[in-house]
Amino acid sequence: MKLVKSLLLGSAAGFAAVAGAQAADLPMTKAAPVDYVRICSVHGAGFFYIPGSDTCIKIGGRVRAEFQYQEPLNTFQNGPLTAMPGRNRLGTGRYRDATGFRGRAQLDVDARTSSEWGTVRAFFRFQLTRDSGVYRPQAAYTAEGFTVAGNQGSTTTSNLDKAFIQFAGFTAGVAQSFFDFYAESLNWGTANGFIPGSDNGATQLLAYTATFGSGFSATIAIEDRNQRNVTTVGYGWNPAGQRMPDVVGVLRVDQGWGSAQLSGAVHQLNTGTLNHWGGRIDDEYGYAVQAGVKINLPMLAAGDQLCLQAAYADGALSYLGVTGSPVVGEYTGYLPMTDAVRYHDTIKRTKGWNILGAFLHYWTPSLRSTLWGSYTAIDYSGPVAAGGYFRDAKVYQVASALIWSPVKAMDIGVEVLYAKYDTKRTWATPVGLVGSEDQWQGRIRFQRDF
Repeated sequence: MKLVKSLLLGSAAGFAAVAGAQAADLPMTKAAPVDYVRICSVHGAGFFYIPGSDTCIKIGGRVRAEFQYQEPLNTFQNGPLTAMPGRNRLGTGRYRDATGFRGRAQLDVDARTSSEWGTVRAFFRFQLTRDSGVYRPQAAYTAEGFTVAGNQGSTTTSNLDKAFIQFAGFTAGVAQSFFDFYAESLNWGTANGFIPGSDNGATQLLAYTATFGSGFSATIAIEDRNQRNVTTVGYGWNPAGQRMPDVVGVLRVDQGWGSAQLSGAVHQLNTGTLNHWGGRIDDEYGYAVQAGVKINLPMLAAGDQLCLQAAYADGALSYLGVTGSPVVGEYTGYLPMTDAVRYHDTIKRTKGWNILGAFLHYWTPSLRSTLWGSYTAIDYSGPVAAGGYFRDAKVYQVASALIWSPVKAMDIGVEVLYAKYDTKRTWATPVGLVGSEDQWQGRIRFQRDF
């Protein structure tokens, strides 16, 4: 027994020695170092270093789902629809959608690198939107009858909402216009063709911002003129090619109490229309000025704020929030908007002004409400109404929303909006077009930010 035990132990020792000798002859390999993702706190929460780089990146976005009801605009106060040849009274309001759905996905990517010139930043925001019903262009009236444009299923659109580089005070690319201040911060819906103040969130620009300390800054920018054009066919200003971008200047202050801004813009009205002698009509230059203030109200509740803003424009209606020719009543051309009107051999600029107020209040940390209102007035000077086609207009809007956040970065809310269009009737205004029209809208929104 002792002999067997000795043989087994000896064999095991022999095998161990041989194995050790063979292992010593094998090449030694060293595991590659692991490059772990590191938090980058220098640029704020949510940033992390790109592995193998000194650039910090933050990825975010949102998903939004909405349902909207919009009262069809179909009241004719100044004459029956049948008063106009070829119109069918039975079609009043029935060719427009009253409800609709929207789904939107948004991706934000923010990359920043520290340098001796300061932070080098690249940012882009991409959106995909699927719309149906009232979110699509609505049915319009033509000389041949109603054209159904909005009630044909759903459409999916893509949008490069932001794509800019910031370096040493410069901003270049697609960004929010520097003229804008309130920029629809609290409202969801708007009246057709009118938003409460300028909000050109995806304009191409080149700007330089100088900072002076204590929150004061000044910006000079050149921005895409063609994205600011408001015009219509016929007697309206017919824009030619862009010869001069819009020039925007801004003075701004951001401090603990809130922020304030004074903005100005110059807008070229460069027309390709010829005069009666076959020559070119001279260019005109429109302009706009705006002042706004946002006041933090922590004495009421954390997060409360009050926004006040006013703007005046002469030949530059986009800076008032006028986005085009809204469909009011049953006619696409009921309330055409244009920066200027061709009158004989001159361009007559359109004037207008806008005021707004918006209030945000937190009832609890998870329940808040908004209340906002705006007034916009458009003035076409004297005889340039061109046979009643263009008319002075006043647009009133007021709305309120109640929003519940059951978890962080998750909103469930409802907004109700009332809008009224009021136009000045001229002797040449066609029979059957109303002098005023009002509308109710309602929205339900689910939104998750990440």
